[in-house]
Amino acid sequence: MRLRSTLALTLVLAFSAALALAPFRSSAQRRRGVSLLLVNGKVFTSDARGSIAEAVAIEGERIVAVGTTREIEAAYTSARTIDLKSKLVTPGFNDAHIHFLQGGRSLMLVNLNGARNLAEAKARVAARVGEVRPGAWILGRGWDQTPWGGEWPSKKDLDEVAPANPVFLQRVDGHTTWANSLALSKAGITRATRDPQGGEIVRDANGEPMGILKETAGGLVSRVVPDPTRAEMSEALGRALAEALRYGVTSIQTNDVPSIDATPLYREFLKAGKLTVRVAEWQQFNNSVEDIKRERAEFAAFKDDPFRLRLTALKGYVDGTLGSRTSAMLAPFSDDPHNSGIPRMTPEQLTRMIVERAQEGFQIALHCIGDRANRMALDGFEATLNVRPAHGDTNLGMRHRIEHAQVVAPSDFKRFSGLEVIASMQPSHAISDKRWAEDRLGEYRVMSAYAWHTMMSHGVHVPFGTDWPVEPMNPYLGLYAAVTRQSTDGQPPGGWWPEERISIEDAIRNYTAEGAYASFEEKEKGQVAAGMLADLVVHTKDLLIVEPKEILQTEPEMVVFDGRVIYERQKK
Repeated sequence: MRLRSTLALTLVLAFSAALALAPFRSSAQRRRGVSLLLVNGKVFTSDARGSIAEAVAIEGERIVAVGTTREIEAAYTSARTIDLKSKLVTPGFNDAHIHFLQGGRSLMLVNLNGARNLAEAKARVAARVGEVRPGAWILGRGWDQTPWGGEWPSKKDLDEVAPANPVFLQRVDGHTTWANSLALSKAGITRATRDPQGGEIVRDANGEPMGILKETAGGLVSRVVPDPTRAEMSEALGRALAEALRYGVTSIQTNDVPSIDATPLYREFLKAGKLTVRVAEWQQFNNSVEDIKRERAEFAAFKDDPFRLRLTALKGYVDGTLGSRTSAMLAPFSDDPHNSGIPRMTPEQLTRMIVERAQEGFQIALHCIGDRANRMALDGFEATLNVRPAHGDTNLGMRHRIEHAQVVAPSDFKRFSGLEVIASMQPSHAISDKRWAEDRLGEYRVMSAYAWHTMMSHGVHVPFGTDWPVEPMNPYLGLYAAVTRQSTDGQPPGGWWPEERISIEDAIRNYTAEGAYASFEEKEKGQVAAGMLADLVVHTKDLLIVEPKEILQTEPEMVVFDGRVIYERQKK
């Protein structure tokens, strides 16, 4: 009897234990297997509320869940779980304005960035001359005459160090070029050569070309410069991708010229599994509508993954730059009272071209630096309000863009908002230009320059980019500039026109979510949320709380792209 009772009790206890463990076993069995878990982090989701989470579950190329570490570990299991150890995670950076292939190519040319004087620039050119055969072209970029005393250099300066090699050097902004006598000769430029529309051949007191070519005049020489080889462009793309990886840039919106030659190279890298950025490529606004449509049709025939390689905006130029005094201004430059800059075309031409392209449903992105150029573009976009697209029966909603939007007349800020025009801006321009911007603009116009806070306060979408190779690709530099408006040495105290500073949270959103909006991809990327593409950066420092100067010392600890860890910082 006792044996029977003991056996019964044992069975009851065993059954009770099974029931008690059942929820845990059932929970374990219900945990979904995913490809990657990131836990114990500080996840800035980049949503409009600035939400913070702790963990992310990723399956394949997509995020499947975001939450606390406890929630994610209870619901998911993975072959690889990464303990973030409280490090900050954000979406991957999206550079909304970049010249990606030209940037990579610039790393292969004579680098004149930071040349402190004319002698130093000439020495760098001379060094390259010593490396090549006579007759070979010497190409470079990055020079800036402002720290050299402000006077333009001349062809004679280059003739001294390169008498047997044609030399063609782009200014840091890419809008003015410096050529020697041999390069001018090969282009057929003489004192009789007329200035092209939208450009100027700078001449000396005797009317002779002095070697400085502004805006479209540079094309007179560039058309005779030999095209880079396929191998050289492949190397340029490889270098650009390495630079992007170094800075956690996972998406780019790029103006490559000519774009029709860049696309096959991106496609080649994509098929080989080497394209580690998502590419939104721009076509050329100045091309005919027929050519633009033909290029679109040819592109569509390849059926590329649209989240890896796509065509978006048509990029055009309305004016030049402040540094070269070629930006189109409503009034003359304060330090050059007889010069109001160089519009690339008349207002009538611009509006006609905008309307023609908008009618075909194309998004338009226009380079505008000066207040006159910005107004010309806004006038053109306003003319599209009553345009009925050739394909569709409603207003356009094409998210037209103004690139740079550097100097805007005060009355025009609200027009950006009213016309729903995106202001694509590059914060590092402000801290590079501030040393001479007020001289160019005067004490009043400068108050509405580089005004991203004012734009945002009007409800304008403001994606951030770098304009590389005009500025470094480094997005941390852009974040620092946006929140401080100081040079990297902390000057001036409190910031240059500090009213235009923004929070670090807004700056990160502008580099991520706003960039996705600008390319019609806000439902696919730009935030850390379920369903989004899994492009993430883990940072070495917590950008949300560090002192601004420490932003410049931050770098990626890890980069996740398309759901895969593609970079991990080497421990020092």
